[in-house]
Amino acid sequence: MEPITNDDTTTQALLARIDALEQRVQRAEDTECIHKLTRAYGYYLDKALWDEILPLFTDDCEIEISGLGVYVGQKQADVLFRELLGKGPAKSDANGLLWGQLYNHMIVQGIVDVDAGGRTASGRWRCFMQIAEFGQKAVWGEGPYEIRYAKGDDGLWRISRLHFYRTYHTPFDEGWAKARSPAGGVRANLPPDRGPSVAYEPYPGNYIPLFYYANPVSGDRRHTREDVDRP
Repeated sequence: MEPITNDDTTTQALLARIDALEQRVQRAEDTECIHKLTRAYGYYLDKALWDEILPLFTDDCEIEISGLGVYVGQKQADVLFRELLGKGPAKSDANGLLWGQLYNHMIVQGIVDVDAGGRTASGRWRCFMQIAEFGQKAVWGEGPYEIRYAKGDDGLWRISRLHFYRTYHTPFDEGWAKARSPAGGVRANLPPDRGPSVAYEPYPGNYIPLFYYANPVSGDRRHTREDVDRP
């Protein structure tokens, strides 16, 4: 075997650097795709465009909203969005929200990290809601999302696990200053596949949904999930 010359060493170092830069670029592109995916979900949810929302999820997705329990798979996701939400707080038909309905979901404050290997990722977002029925009622809502993502064989990112934690859900005229937020619960007529994964009290309670990431400066993991399948 011929000894490695200085030129060979330089070439190998440059190739290694190129490989590292390509990985960084790919991770940045994946992160941006996930940002777009999540924001698109929010815009579609705004107008109850269920046919647009469902393709954003994997076939084996798991969705948990407040205390409704866990809905597993595309068929149950359809039930959750179209039947439970679409005939409840987001009254809709095949064309989206009905006249006089408001269901704004502003999804902000996103943090996304792509896992090693580039096939899965985690994200945390905050959602602020305005829900109303014209001339009848208006509601404020807010809470964080913990989301897991998966990259398919087609190269597209989708949501594999979505968990929305309710911070508050209160009447507009009272707001969170006066009204206690209901915890919500399982709907017997549209049952989930599993019950709620965690029991907690919304505001005025101060429950902290576990973070998927450690403190970026101190490395502290006291408020994080350590399990591999964390959302």
